[in-house]
Formats: sequence, C-alpha cells, structure tokens
Amino acid sequence: MTRPLVVLIALSMLFTACSKEPAPPVKNPASPVGNPSTSADPEARVKEVIMRYNQLLAYGYQNLNMNPLQEVASVRQAEKAYHHMAALGEGGVRMLSHLKQIDFEKMDLSDRKAVVRTREVWDFSYSDIRTEKRKDDVKDFLYLMEYTLVDDNGRWLIQETAVIPGR
Repeated sequence: MTRPLVVLIALSMLFTACSKEPAPPVKNPASPVGNPSTSADPEARVKEVIMRYNQLLAYGYQNLNMNPLQEVASVRQAEKAYHHMAALGEGGVRMLSHLKQIDFEKMDLSDRKAVVRTREVWDFSYSDIRTEKRKDDVKDFLYLMEYTLVDDNGRWLIQETAVIPGR
C-alpha cells in the first residue's frame, strides 16, 4: 500500500456501526463502561465522551464491529465509521490503531452543543484478516480534530468529527 493511500485511509477513519454484540470491555479510567460520568463539570463530561469515542473507534476497527460507537455517537456518525470499516474489510484488512496522546486545545460549550478541537497522536497499522500478518505500520501520526457534540436528553453524543486541515 502506498503512503498516500495509507494516509487517506487513516484520515477517513476519523470521518467515518454493525453487529448486535454488546459494548466491548474497554474502560476509560474516568468513566467505566456501563456507568455514566459522575462529574458535575460539563467540560469534563465532554472530554470523557471524546476519549470513550476514540477507544470504541479503535475497538471497532480491530474487531470489525462499530455498533458500540453508538454508546457515545449518533447513529449517523457510527454508520460513517461502519462504512469505512466495511470497505477495509472488503479489502481483506482490519485497522489496528492506538491513541498515544490527546490534547484538548479549545472547547466552545453551550447548554446543548459543544465544539471541541484536539491534537491527537496515533499509531496504526493494518492486519490481514485471514493471516493476521501486520503491514504498513505508521507511528506518531498527528491529527488535528474537531468534534461536534450535542446534548441528547442529558447525554452528550458525538454528532460529527472532522480533520482540521492546514495546521
């Protein structure tokens, strides 16, 4: 796979639920699976949702199951990730990714909406679905992201993600 194609796939990973399996046993230290955030601080709750989204996104690509994303994302956003994951699967590969670092650079927060900009460093590679052989390792890939979240009856959901170009 050529480098431009790898970058394109990686970028679309973040833009981009779907079996009937339950949510994975992936834990966010600040918000264990199954327990809503106990933080009274809306900014902290929004950050927890973004962290959980990234955990579930990595899980979804590795396990070819984006359904758990609906824990913290709108159905539309989860479906975008599913379509990208399915395209990779049709090519016989799965993405293995790891968020190494995330910095929350800016947050515009109102009662019903939040727009958050982050600086993220990811490692990722691809694994052949049949042989599990890894290829195309990419280390320290920088994403500048914008997340749009909406308050859905007291629960923050990621409505949209976008890579911020040119920074």
